[in-house]
This record gives sequence, structure tokens and C-alpha cells, in this order.
Amino acid sequence: MYDIVIIGAGIVGTAVARELSKYKLRIAVLEKNNEIACGATKANSGIVYNGHTARPDKLKGRLTLQGRQMFEDLCRELDVAFRPVDMLIAGFDEEDDAAIEELRKRAVSNGISGVRILGREEALLREPSLNEGLRSALLNPGCGIVDPWELCFALAENAAANGAEFKLNTEVTGLAPLPDGIAVETAAGSLQAKAVINCAGINTDVINRMAGSESFSILPKRGQYAVLDRSAKFQISHIVAHCKSEKEKSVFLIPTLHGNVMIGPSMEPTEDRTSKKTTAGQMEKLMKSAHKISRRIPERQVIRSFAGLKAKCSAGDFLIRESEVMNGLIHAAGINNPGLTCSPAIAVHIADLVASMYGRMGLTLERNPAFIPHRRGIVSFKSIPYGERNQWVQQHPGYGRIVCRCEQVTEGEIRESIGRMPGARSVNGVKLRTRAGMGRCQGGFCGPKVVSLLSEELDRRMEQVLYENNGSALLSDSMP
Repeated sequence: MYDIVIIGAGIVGTAVARELSKYKLRIAVLEKNNEIACGATKANSGIVYNGHTARPDKLKGRLTLQGRQMFEDLCRELDVAFRPVDMLIAGFDEEDDAAIEELRKRAVSNGISGVRILGREEALLREPSLNEGLRSALLNPGCGIVDPWELCFALAENAAANGAEFKLNTEVTGLAPLPDGIAVETAAGSLQAKAVINCAGINTDVINRMAGSESFSILPKRGQYAVLDRSAKFQISHIVAHCKSEKEKSVFLIPTLHGNVMIGPSMEPTEDRTSKKTTAGQMEKLMKSAHKISRRIPERQVIRSFAGLKAKCSAGDFLIRESEVMNGLIHAAGINNPGLTCSPAIAVHIADLVASMYGRMGLTLERNPAFIPHRRGIVSFKSIPYGERNQWVQQHPGYGRIVCRCEQVTEGEIRESIGRMPGARSVNGVKLRTRAGMGRCQGGFCGPKVVSLLSEELDRRMEQVLYENNGSALLSDSMP
């Protein structure tokens, strides 16, 4: 019997796994997909918020403020890139002026230091690409950017190094109460656990129904994004948005860690929990909203568009609590924006719930004295100083063979990404871990070599190599 079974290996599930691996617990993480970080974690803005709009009377608000305080230390421990980036919230008319003042008051009440309203000239000096009709802007310090999938992989790798087991392609099909825990039925067999933590994202309500309850529902929304080429003559140094109004929510212009600018998301309700298609109508809406901030955005230099599903809860707040109908089941439902920022605090909050649950069972959570807090990231070839590259290649010959020219990703990096635990199991898994295929050609040149390396490392025929999840094979027949 496992002590803990976690359903879902997104940013919340992996953060919980890593937090609970600090204790002497046997942990299994079940993920229905072929890769971790396949849901909202993958289609995410990567913004780490400072909590300027947080409502401390809401669980989401409290966890936002706590999570931001924890975030940079967590990234340092896990060797994940994090960059502090201030936010600039732009206003273009008198209605915006009033909204910006309200945002300033909320930020000040939440203890955000350095927040202030900029006049037109100072705002344009900071961001010359903004539209000339700008009236004022709120300077909102203390935000940041991160690759959400990189953090998710790091959390998973560190949890695995501390004993957590990751079971991919393992969809949960049923739950049943046991005298001392819960039986978890999956497509790959059954497991037993003293406690189950439901981190299934957009399907948390499905898991809740398996337990015999309909106490909440998930209201899916689809968010669409666009990414500009690094070479585009449009760069920004702040996370920029038009201030929200009752009429319309602004998209963000986001400077990524890798020199691109990302635009999004454009949100729409959807009843389809599987479709991550981009649509012409929503992309048009996305650009229309972005052009209210800057008309200089070079649409012809969009190299990638993508969509993701967000999980809003009918409860109107994060729903993190024990099930009212099944002993041992904890829900982490409705973790929508800013779930990435909140994830470290959510993990601690759930660990406290587990400790309380264990206490009622007459058990105690015992600290793991062998817990390893640190994880080493994959060394990027292009991050190695030129003067040290020859020596590195001598020690690591795979780094001497460039596979992805756009992003300068080497064979050594790709092989290591596959060999990690849990490692890449698909072309997209390699892409997210190494950036092979994220450049201008979007894998047009490096794709076949990535397939070949996956075939070698996973000991599979090339026609068995997947783009991401089951059913996404790239080849229909063997290659010579």
C-alpha cells in the first residue's frame, strides 16, 4: 500500500509530490498522459505574480502572496531559471485612470513596495513600443517570469530523487473506500493508498464524481497564445497589459526568458475538455486586444500559436479541502491563474492537510532525514562560455554535435533529457526540456534527428515514437 497517491503530474501535482517527499512516505504520482506537464502547465504565460490584486479574504489570494515569497528560493534549489520582471499596466482613457488608481490601492494594501503611477512620458520612456495614446501606467514591481514546464520537470525529478514513483499512461478510472484508505483503479491496474490527492486539473470534478460527490464542477476555459520570433524588431522589458475593465480583460505582452515576446491569453468558455486547437476568430481577438497596447507588434513574425485549457471552479475560489464523502481524499480543484505562482504554497497547504488527516488516523508525518533539496538542471550548450566549450565537449562528446541549429541544442542535451527520471518520452517532451524545435523553423530541420535519438534511447522503432501522447505517432512506417 502507498501512503500517498497523487492524481495528476502538472505543476500542482509535482509540487505536492516534492513537498511530501520531505517526509517518510511512499508516494506514487499517476499521470494519464505519456508526458508530465501536459495540461495547463504547458500552456501557461509563465508569469509569477507579486499578488497586487490578491484578496486576502480568499484562499487564492493568501496562497498567491505566500507562493510569491517562496518562489525564488524554490527555483534556486531546483536550478530553474527565474527572472524578476516588473509589470506595467497601461491606461488610455479616463476610465482606465480610475481603474489604475484602484489597482494601486489594492497593491499597496497587499504590501507591494515600489508600486506607483507613471505619467505618460515616463511610461513611454520605459516602453517606447506602447501606443502614443497612453495616458498613464501602473508600475507594479516584484513580478517575474519562469518556464512553467521547466519548473514542473524539476519538481518531478527532485521528488523522484527522493523516492516518489511516477506512473505515466496511468489514467484513474475509479475510487473505492477501504477500511484503512482508498482503492485506486486505473487503466494499468489497481493501487491502494492511505490518502489520495486529486490534482487532476480540468478533470478534478471527474475524480470527485468517482468518489460519489458532485459538490463542485469545473468550468473549462480555453486560452490562446502567440509567440514572436526572437529576431522580431519588437522587444519589451516589462510584462505589459492594458488595465482590466468590466467590458474586457486584456491580454499580456510577456518577455520570455529566451528573448521571444509572447502574447496572450485570449480566453473563451468551452465545453470541450480535450480540444487545444487554435482558432482564427480567437487569434484575431488576441491581436486586436494586443494592438490596444501596441500597434507595432509584427504579426508576420509569429512563429508559434498554441492553446491550453484552464480550470475554473464553480466554488469561485481555489477549492483545497478534504472530501466530504470519502475519507482520505483531498481535492486541489479550480487551480487557475495564478496557480503557477501559488504552487509552492499550495503544496505546503496540502502537506498540512495530510498531517491533520494522519493525526486523526493516529499516525505522524515523520521527516525524511535523507531528503535531497537540490536538483541540477540540464546544462545548455549555448550557456557555456566560448572559452570553455572545447573542454566541455572533450568531457561530454555529445555536446559536440548540434541537432537544433535555431536554439543550438546538442545531442548530449537531448540524450540527457530522455535519460532523466521522469524523462522525455516524446518529441514534445524533448522540446520542452531542451528547446529543440522551439526556434524559427519549429523543428523542421531537427525533428527527424530528435525522433532518431528517442528511438535509440527508448529502444523503440521510429514509427513508435510519439509527438506527445498516445495516438500521436509521427511516422506510419519504418524508415530505412
